[in-house]
Amino acid sequence: MAKILIIGCGDIGGELAVQLADEGHDVTGLKRDPSASLSAVNYIKADVTNQQQIEGLNLDYDQVVYIISPSERYLDAYKAVFELGVTNVLTAFKKSCPSAAFTFVSSTRVYGQCEGEWVNEDSPTEPADERGKILLAAEKCFLGFNGSTTVIRFSGIYGRSAYLINKLKAGDGVQKEPAYYTNRIHRDDCVVALVFLINKRARGEKLKTTYLATDDDPATSWNIANYLTQKLGLPKPMPWF
Repeated sequence: MAKILIIGCGDIGGELAVQLADEGHDVTGLKRDPSASLSAVNYIKADVTNQQQIEGLNLDYDQVVYIISPSERYLDAYKAVFELGVTNVLTAFKKSCPSAAFTFVSSTRVYGQCEGEWVNEDSPTEPADERGKILLAAEKCFLGFNGSTTVIRFSGIYGRSAYLINKLKAGDGVQKEPAYYTNRIHRDDCVVALVFLINKRARGEKLKTTYLATDDDPATSWNIANYLTQKLGLPKPMPWF
């Protein structure tokens, strides 16, 4: 069993903390507001963007999972989490616990391919948008920490809200031509993937530096919309071009 710190215990991180604790790991969760505590998980209150708070922690962990989502879509929110927050955390661990093995939860946003290409862990990462560039820079910071980092890139996560279903209920149009492929992964599968990798590391098994986690069958937005409307008894989607 391992002593694990999960930095960011939202929907996925919170469930991950519970499952790891249920398996017998010594799990601590770091949150800005740990008031809604989860059973069998110890919580500490801290903000990764606050250098003094992070440096004041007692850092003694075998594994650390960094799984924070920006609170807003603005670039400043991305930079706070993936630039300032990453710098503060890695600086503190470099001083107090340099042997910790990190798992950094990233995104397929780091890929720049946009013409239906297949991508895998070895595909070039040349993001066109600024958020992807910020994420890729954060990956490099973690990978350069101590040689024991694993990056896991999730594709579009579903199962946390009814965002797409609500759009279809509202009659919003869906792109049909040209075909727009979308890669997705259910939030429960995200948790399973993380538990799998953390347990492998806890057993002393060697991990790769980078993993892609996604459903195994890319589908177009049009096909997904038709599937959902049929299952839910909604009017067929309207195509937009």
